[in-house]
Amino acid sequence: MLWVVMPFIGLLLTMLLTAPIVKALPFGTFDARSMAMGGVGVATGSRYASFNNPALLTTADEIHEWFVLVPTIGLQTNDPDAVEDSLTAFQQAATVLDSDNTSANRTAVQTPLNNLDGTRYSVRKNSALMVTIPSRILSGAAFFNVYEVSSAKPNIGGDDLSATTPSYSSTLAQRGLRVAENGVSAATILEIDRGWARNLAIGLNAKFLLIEGYGYTEPLRSAEVDVDRSGRITGSQFQFDIGILKELGVWKIGLVAKNIAAASFKYGDSGEKFKIAPQLRAGFAYQSRYSVLEFNIDLLENDPVGFNEPSQIASVGGEWFAWRWLAFRAGFNQNLTGNEAAYGSLGLGIILGEGIHLDVAGFSGDEGEGLSAQMGFQF
Repeated sequence: MLWVVMPFIGLLLTMLLTAPIVKALPFGTFDARSMAMGGVGVATGSRYASFNNPALLTTADEIHEWFVLVPTIGLQTNDPDAVEDSLTAFQQAATVLDSDNTSANRTAVQTPLNNLDGTRYSVRKNSALMVTIPSRILSGAAFFNVYEVSSAKPNIGGDDLSATTPSYSSTLAQRGLRVAENGVSAATILEIDRGWARNLAIGLNAKFLLIEGYGYTEPLRSAEVDVDRSGRITGSQFQFDIGILKELGVWKIGLVAKNIAAASFKYGDSGEKFKIAPQLRAGFAYQSRYSVLEFNIDLLENDPVGFNEPSQIASVGGEWFAWRWLAFRAGFNQNLTGNEAAYGSLGLGIILGEGIHLDVAGFSGDEGEGLSAQMGFQF
């Protein structure tokens, strides 16, 4: 089996690293454990293997046969320039100016317009369901995941505030996407008992994507930062993820290639496009009975969604079980490209009774903040 699988993996990695790069969307964080640990999860975290590295399914504890995640929910808002507050201030001041055109009221309108110039806003939402069946021989999982990413950019200029009836030419441009993934995962440990190949695990996600892209521009006078999906253009695609994991006692080395088949889709009627294309992330971890320390890094630079910055994330996270039922988590990640934004994160994992898992996480940093929560059942 090794001679069949390993050349394919080698060819895949060579293509990803040396071919003319088709940049991918940002590598997402879809579970509360990963968010609490700075976004890591390629080398540890068997319950959430379908999201981070399907090969991790082989590391699950087989004392319990099933793990059901119902559901995980996350929200991340990036508004470092206070776009939402400035937009509200502008619209309220413009309403006053329309009925009372004085110098003071014109200043009250111009100030938030100046604040909006050159700014941007973005939000990310996700939710997921998953059923995991672990085994050291052949593990499987089924998952459903939905994530939305949108960004807004004010375009300021051409407003005539001194006219008897003020006119407003500034606009708000919106770009975003929504992806629903339906998939299954499978993983196994290769039956090779020689050198580096011993305990080598390989995993595969096969998934069907339903994709919506939206892109439009609306008058700033009546705009909202929340996107209107009515002008969306839809598409679909079959995709695959491949992951490998090497265990060396308490040390773990993982590598995952996600969304291997590249394809382009439209941002609504804007004339612009985005690509769902290969993502490649590596992970290295130390895992003992009571603690985890993991480092992950994107090996490719990822394109932004809409008006956001490119990303290539390096992250480190830790998990410590103070008791069998309580885990403390913390992490940090740094964008190595673009504006080099950094985030810190914290979270808790709680086990109630014989198999109810509650996980919460939050992060805050240079660009914004986010929260995630989930419930799972192990039996």
